[in-house]
Amino acid sequence: MVDEVRRSTADDSGLGGLQLLVGAGPARFVADEPVALGGLDLGPTPHELVSAALAACAAQTLRLYARRKGWPLGAVHVEVAHAKDAAAMPPDQFLVIVRLDGPLSMEQQERLMEIADNCPVHRLLVGGAGITTEQAPLADETATLAGGVP
Repeated sequence: MVDEVRRSTADDSGLGGLQLLVGAGPARFVADEPVALGGLDLGPTPHELVSAALAACAAQTLRLYARRKGWPLGAVHVEVAHAKDAAAMPPDQFLVIVRLDGPLSMEQQERLMEIADNCPVHRLLVGGAGITTEQAPLADETATLAGGVP
């Protein structure tokens, strides 16, 4: 069974710079690179977006699990740091730091830490994914394909 396809987008206006308008679900925001890398630092980098996806997924997974179990989980804070280490295998390394609030037993805290490592984005990053890249038709080709005049 294939899950519902939700598309994300990145648009470069072609006016120079590295700023992109990113669309993810109903949200629109700017992605960029730091000034040192030629950007204007107006938004998160692509690697920071991956880190944010991992943090959000872990927090949501913890909330859903605790809710299903009826556990007294209070606030959840997940922080993710990404670094490249050429000596490590794989070279991309993520550090996930989880803070759990609420009157949880030690056993509940330990189980929630296990659950944090089982969120779908964590599994995707650890397991890998297949990626197919295709070129979209040019704007004038799209008009011709749709029966319009190029």
